[in-house]
Parts: sequence; C-alpha cells; structure tokens
Amino acid sequence: MTTPLWRGSALATLFKQNDFSTDITGISIDSRTLQPGDLFIALSDIRDGHDFVKQAVEAGAAAVMVHRDVEVEVPQLRVQDTLDGLWQLGRGARKRFKGKVVALTGSSGKTTLRHWFEHILAGIGPCHASVGSLNNHWGVPLSLARMPQHAEFAILEVGTNHPGEITPLSHLVAPHVSILLNVLPAHIGNFSGIDALTKEKLSIADGLNDGGKFVVPFHLKDQTPWSDCLTFGADGANVTTETWAANSGTQLKVSLNDQDYDGFLPFHGSERVESASALVAALAALDVDLSRALPRLSDLPLPAGRGNLHLIKGVVIVDDSYNANPGSMGMSLRSFSRQQAKRKFAFLGEMLELGDDAGRYHQEMADEASGIDQVFSFGDGFSASSFVSPREHFAAVEDFPIEHFAAGLQEGDAILIKGSNKVFWLKDFVGRLISETERHSSSSSEST
Repeated sequence: MTTPLWRGSALATLFKQNDFSTDITGISIDSRTLQPGDLFIALSDIRDGHDFVKQAVEAGAAAVMVHRDVEVEVPQLRVQDTLDGLWQLGRGARKRFKGKVVALTGSSGKTTLRHWFEHILAGIGPCHASVGSLNNHWGVPLSLARMPQHAEFAILEVGTNHPGEITPLSHLVAPHVSILLNVLPAHIGNFSGIDALTKEKLSIADGLNDGGKFVVPFHLKDQTPWSDCLTFGADGANVTTETWAANSGTQLKVSLNDQDYDGFLPFHGSERVESASALVAALAALDVDLSRALPRLSDLPLPAGRGNLHLIKGVVIVDDSYNANPGSMGMSLRSFSRQQAKRKFAFLGEMLELGDDAGRYHQEMADEASGIDQVFSFGDGFSASSFVSPREHFAAVEDFPIEHFAAGLQEGDAILIKGSNKVFWLKDFVGRLISETERHSSSSSEST
C-alpha cells in the first residue's frame, strides 16, 4: 500500500489550514503524466496550469493546488502563488529529511552522473533522485517535494540558463555534498563570458550545510571560497585516475589520498573517466565505503541519448542526441574519430544559446569533424561553417532523406548523432533512423 505523502510534511500544515484531509501519494505539475492520487499543482510558468485542472482531476488527481477559482469536485489548496506553494512544499520536505543530500551541477554530463549515483547508492540504501530534466526553478522544488521521508540518500540535479539561478536552488536543497562536474560554454549566450558562467556554476556550494563538502575540478578549487573541497581531474587532486583501454571499456586505478582502488568502467572516453573521478570523490565525501561501491562501476548505465550504442546488422549508431554544447560535441567528435569503422557519418545539429560567439564555436566543431567521411549538418548555426570533410547541410531534420540514407548503409559503418535538444531528440530522429536501418537490413537479408 502506498504511504500518503502528506503525513508529517508541509502538505499536512496546508491541509489543516484549509480544514480538510485527504491522502496524497504523489505530486504532479503535468496533467498528461499525473498518476491517480497525485496532488496537481497548477503552475503558471510556461502555460497556465489552471487551464488543465479538469484534465488533472479526470486523470485521478486527489487534490489540486491553485491560486484562483476552479470548479472541480476534489479538495483545493488555495495559495497566493502556486510556484511559491511548490517551493514551500520542497522546503518542508527538505526540512523533515534525515538522510544525506547531494546537489550536482555541470555544463555536460550531470544527468549521466546522477544516474550513476543512483546505481551505486541503490546497493547501499534507499535513494531518491531527480527524474528527467527537473533541474530548474520548478523542477528542483518538485523533486524535493516528492522526496520520501525515509530514504537514506537524495541526489538533486541543479541547472542554470541565466545568472543568479543556482544560488537560491542550492540553499533550497541544503546539500551535505555539492558537486561541480565541469564548466563548458553551454548557455553562454546568456552570460557575459566564461568567467561569469564559472562563477554561476561554483555557486552550487552556496547552500552547503555546515561541515559540507564541495567536489570540484582541481583547476577550479582556488576560485571557490568554500574551504572543505575534494578535487578531481588532474595530478595533485584528491582523486586521480590511471586508465588502460580494454575491449569493452576502460580499466581504472583510482587513487584517493594515497589509497588505491581498482575498477572497470564499461565506456571509453576521457569525459566518462572524469565523471567517474567526480563520482568517486563524491562517494568519499558521503563516507561511502569505496571498496564496496566501486565494483558497481562495471555495470554503470547510460541514460538515453547520452552516447548509447546501437548495433544493427553491423552498423553502429552512437546516440548522443539529447543535447549539445561546444565542449560535449567536441568530446563526442574526438571519441567518434578514434573508433574503427568502414565509413564514419556524423549528424551534427546546431548548438543553441551561444550568443555572439556562436559562429566561432560552430566553426570549431566543423574543424573537429575533419576525420569524418561524411557530415550532415542541421540548423542555422552550422549554415556558414566550413568543413574539411564532405558536408551536406539541411535547415531541419525533416528535410533529410532518412530512408534513402538508411538504404545505402553497409556493414561496418558508424554513425554519430549529436546536437541541441530540439534538433534531433525532440524529433525522435534516432528512433526513426534505427527503424529505417532495421527495415532496410531485413529487406537486404531477405533479398540475398
């Protein structure tokens, strides 16, 4: 039986103030994904959630939080502002939580790192974590509000698009450990430069509890006023990593303050090793027994769209389509260039929110693609870029002849798909390419 979420929480106070009691087993801000028993919070952020209250009730909402009149037959929590109400719930859930809390941010790889944390900690104790991309001013309080009271760990992802967003979220999360994975020129068009972006990312430590620890790249440790840091990523850091390539991944020797640990990472690429180093540092900051935790590195998962490999009749498709910035796209291209393949095809989507330097960043990616046999670029960002490799450019993925391309693939070919979220991911381009490749592979097998 599902335990009512409101008992002993901030919801209980609101229910008492509104003179009613009902069992709430979850919290939702989206009527399309709401589960029976959820409290539906009618936010007015992008669209007015009050317009969807009736749909939420039809989907099984047990109660609704609103800041204007609605006509429904379920209990209503009336507040002055529903976003502030959500923050109150998040703050109340954090206050009652007795476990260890981690806040993590970074320009690239933070969702993957969050998944890795869940995987490692699941073998140690109950763990709550953000889902999807709930890392902004409504996603973080929602993740907190959903936090089970008796979990032992909570891993909260925190993102930013504009200056000043991380500090209040860090104070809301009030972490025991904060992690800055990296600083790359993502959303840099909304900042005055890389120094301002770095300052914003470093503010993930602003809300640390007394005695909290900050896990930070070694080269940034002198830019934070937080005294208790665990560093990673370079000689001289608290966590250093030696690597040896293996057929199915990377063999590791991780050193933490002169203590060595062996491990295996089921991926290639320096960016994966760096994320693993940050993970080890954070686990140490949480006082997790590394000899117990590190064997679980060998079966770490990758969330969809973050470099997943699909093998279809001898054709390799690297799905890195979830999002892109110059740092992550450069790493993907360098890693892809090292792969052995008969022919290499790169599908590169434009990178957004790069400001006045967008042209320069896109040209740098064009230069990184010099070892690719054929590049297909998409969007305005790449329209003026000059490629050494053969390149065809398209305004959007809808213009690309996907069936014709799939029909011409051969065993031993490799394909990389990388771009900003709206270019490939939201259009399910990889799913369509996989389907077409499977279809033409089957047709080819039948004809022979």
